[in-house]
Formats: sequence, C-alpha cells, structure tokens
Amino acid sequence: MIFGLGNVLARVSRSNGSADALGTWITMARFGLAYRTATASGSCGRMRHGSHLTKRGGFTLVELLVVVAIIATLMALLLPAVQAARESARRLHCSNNMKQIGIALQGFQGSSGALPISNPHCLVGSAQRWNWIPRILPFVEQQALFDRLDWTVGASSANNLAFLQQVHPQFVCPSNPLGNQLTSQENMGANLVSNVDYSAVIGDYRNVTGVGETPAFANFYACPVAVRGMIGRWGWSATPAHVTDGLSNTFCIGEAVGAMCVTQNWGVQSFGTTAHPINHMNQSLQANLPTFPGNPRWDDSIGFRSFHPQGAHFLLGDGAVLFVSDSIDGVPYRAMASRKGGEVEHVMQ
Repeated sequence: MIFGLGNVLARVSRSNGSADALGTWITMARFGLAYRTATASGSCGRMRHGSHLTKRGGFTLVELLVVVAIIATLMALLLPAVQAARESARRLHCSNNMKQIGIALQGFQGSSGALPISNPHCLVGSAQRWNWIPRILPFVEQQALFDRLDWTVGASSANNLAFLQQVHPQFVCPSNPLGNQLTSQENMGANLVSNVDYSAVIGDYRNVTGVGETPAFANFYACPVAVRGMIGRWGWSATPAHVTDGLSNTFCIGEAVGAMCVTQNWGVQSFGTTAHPINHMNQSLQANLPTFPGNPRWDDSIGFRSFHPQGAHFLLGDGAVLFVSDSIDGVPYRAMASRKGGEVEHVMQ
C-alpha cells in the first residue's frame, strides 16, 4: 500500500495544470477510501467470534487539513486565471468603445466634411465652447441626448450642467476604477463633472517638460488654428486630405484616465499630447488626483494612459484600433501623433 500511495504522490508532483492536479487528488482520495475499507474488512475477518468491533465514522483532523490545503491550492491556481479572463473581457469592451467612436467620427466626417472640432478656449462665453464628444452623439445612437443639450450656450453653462455631471459609460473604460467619479475640471468653476477615457490626440507637442514640438500643449491662443494632430483644441479639425502621413499611420484618439487629468471631460474638452510615455506617473496621479485650480498637474497628466496592463488603446485615422505598449520607443510614438510630419516610423500591431 505504501508503494501504491507513492505512485499517487508521484502523479501529483508531475501534474502540470490545475485540472490535472484536481483529477490526481480525486484519485488519491478514492485510493485512501478504498484502502480504509479494505483494511477494515480484513480486520473484521481476522477477529475472533465474540470480539467487539468499534466503527469509526467521518474524517480525521489530518484528512480535513489536507482537503483544506487542496482547496486553497486550487484557488491560488485558478484566481489569477479568472482575474486575467475578466481583464481580457474589459479590455475587449474598451476596444469596442473606441471602435464605435471611430465609426461615429467617420459618420460625422462624411456628413460635415471634417472631423468634429473642440474649442474650449475660443470666444469666452460663446455658444461654440464645446468638446468634440457631444458633437458625435447622433452617430453613437444618442440623438435624444443630443437634442436635450442647449446648444445656444456653452457646454459649461447652467443649462447643460446636469448632462455634464452624468456618467456616460460608452466613453469610459470598464477597467477604470475611477470612471464613476465626478472631479474638478478646467473651465468648470466649482462644479464637479464626469470624465471620459478617450481623448483627441492633438499632435506630437511637448508639455511643460517632455519631448515634442512647440508651443507647449498646442497653446496657440487663436481660433481657428491647425494643429499637428487630427483634432485640435482651438476650433480646428482635419479632413482626410490634411493627413498626408496616411490615415492608417496617424493616431486620432487615445485612451486616457479622465479622473487623472483636469482637461479630459465629456462636455468641454478632452485631449492629450505624446510629450510623455504612455502611463506616465500613473501611480502618483492616482494617489494625488489633479484638481483645478489648486493642483492641476497639467505637465504630468496631459497624455495617454490606462488601467490595462502594459499599454493603452489608440484609434487610428482609418478607424482601426491598436493596443500600444507603454514601452514603445518615443520616436515612433510621437511620429504617429503627427498627421503630416513625413516620418517613416510607425507602430506595428
């Protein structure tokens, strides 16, 4: 019997996966039960007539501890796999969100001739101060919401505030644990508003620090002004003819974490630069969220990031979605942010 038990234990040590391990443990359990039954039967056969037999029921403490250890081991093996499967589903959902945005942008461009504009700084008090996201609502099956917005005034006006404070799930990544938070944002005064996780790539500009073109943050202080990206923040957006580097070689929209930036919200503005690498200072920003006007952290936060492991999604000008690693070299990363830089570098999927 000892030899047989050794064989079972050897099978356990050679098990590669959790399913094989479970089968092996079940075999061992059956072996133990058979062994106990055979031993009890043999003992009964050797007892003399009249001897008293005491029957033992249930499991011993050692057996219970072994079962607990088996269950704990299986949970340790299965839990990471379950978590990875859930993140894979969330990442797929996020990619689908971005694909729907791409379809909406193409629909908008087809009807108006150019991509939607964003102009949070043009003509203070003007009804033209809106982000690009509300403008594409009819193309993401949100015509009713589009009709309820008061387009005669700016997005940040009291008439529209209630809509800016709603969380809009189709513009929030499901992997973002901060997606349901309302935060302070630039140009919103003391009002807290909802954030979005998809931002226009305004071009390969630098921030206060970082690497890129000038002016920093594409601050031209005039409207409309063309930018190096496909959607600017000063009342200008590109047509396909403006993208001479090729639509399939140019970022249009990038994934962000809106709660970690005061310029990435649903109604007024949502943009980023490639000045810093993907996921730049994520931990610091999550621990100390930017606020406006007290602690805006513009330099650290205006960029692209996510809660997905090792990268973030980007929507190209042709509607394709790429997951770009946060270890990508800066040269091709910035090259993909410009629409007519003439660079030959590009990101491979």
